[in-house]
Amino acid sequence: MNPNKPVINGICCDVKNCVYNNGSSCCTAGTIHVNNCYDDIGRTKCETFTEV
Repeated sequence: MNPNKPVINGICCDVKNCVYNNGSSCCTAGTIHVNNCYDDIGRTKCETFTEV
């Protein structure tokens, strides 16, 4: 975990294979983008996700 990376307060994420997850379930992306899942309109997906 890099303590110098900013954390988006209030955004927690348990996806461990994203470069923006700091290992403590906190998102370090500058901004996040979400969209509806095409197969389930009631769910959203994080479009900021980038695989490690």
